[in-house]
Amino acid sequence: MLSRLIKTTVLLALTSTMAFGYQAIRMNVSEGEYAERNKAFNTILEVDLEDAGFTPKDIHAGIEYYYKLFYGTELLKDGKPNPQFKKDYVGNLDNLGFITISNEAWMLPLLLKEPSLGGFAPLNYLIYKKKSENKTFVGTLTPEAMLDITKVKDLEVRKTFTEYINALSEATDKGMGGKVEYTEIDKLPKKTMVEFEVPFNRGSDVLDAKFNFMDKFEKAFEAKEYIIAGKRDFAEYWADNGLENNRYDAYWVYSLCHFTFSYTVFNVWQHPELGVSAPCSMYMYLDKDSNVLKVGMPSVENWITFGKITDPKQIEFIREMDEKIKAIMISLGAKEI
Repeated sequence: MLSRLIKTTVLLALTSTMAFGYQAIRMNVSEGEYAERNKAFNTILEVDLEDAGFTPKDIHAGIEYYYKLFYGTELLKDGKPNPQFKKDYVGNLDNLGFITISNEAWMLPLLLKEPSLGGFAPLNYLIYKKKSENKTFVGTLTPEAMLDITKVKDLEVRKTFTEYINALSEATDKGMGGKVEYTEIDKLPKKTMVEFEVPFNRGSDVLDAKFNFMDKFEKAFEAKEYIIAGKRDFAEYWADNGLENNRYDAYWVYSLCHFTFSYTVFNVWQHPELGVSAPCSMYMYLDKDSNVLKVGMPSVENWITFGKITDPKQIEFIREMDEKIKAIMISLGAKEI
């Protein structure tokens, strides 16, 4: 009896002191030739994604080629000097691809309850291979990380969304083979989202007002060297397909990318796994009869935690991206909340 009590006490003590990691990134890791691994991934995109219920909207493949074209090529095609050429350019990647995927019909009941989940609708399906190793990585953030970042509380939404992402993971494992590896962190940062409210003048036609705002938004971000890497208009899809949306006059999501930032983090710092958070999904919605546009996106601050980045200059560089986004939004009349 005493022996059993001692064992139980020791077990409880160990349990209370052990640090259990929070699984943030899930990657299927397979070995083999780059071309053969890339072919397996393309089969997933062409066949298995649809079987799992997802559709790719924007396929950004071969990003490493464009890094070299933009920053590693001294002369332009016309023979003139490339103003973006970097003398210290180093190509560390054989393959880097971002595929934004979602399912508008599936997401309807989830977004009606938890609009912030648009921070991962679409979500990024990532593939990368470093030149330094014969391994190809394919995956996403874990469903738990996506749900916690967007502060989703509804248990039914969490359960359903997790099932969707698990189906995607199963399709990945089946198509790529390999083994599953997780990036574990201690916990998420305190502030995981950047959120805004924008006064919205509906005018005589709310759709015209929406398109006018879109035009201003896109020009403002492009002027600051952001790329509009994609756009999904959920409310438009729901209306076109006869799906009942009893909450929103508008709901759409931008995929945003800053090319120099991504080149630096993924290629120079060799943190391509952080591509699971890129392009950044910024959702925007207008509740019925509302005069306030709600806007949100996962904070770039999350990248520091996921990459376990400790270098002060790198941390500052990442945090500056959140500040740039805030400044642009404020210039459009937004108020951070």
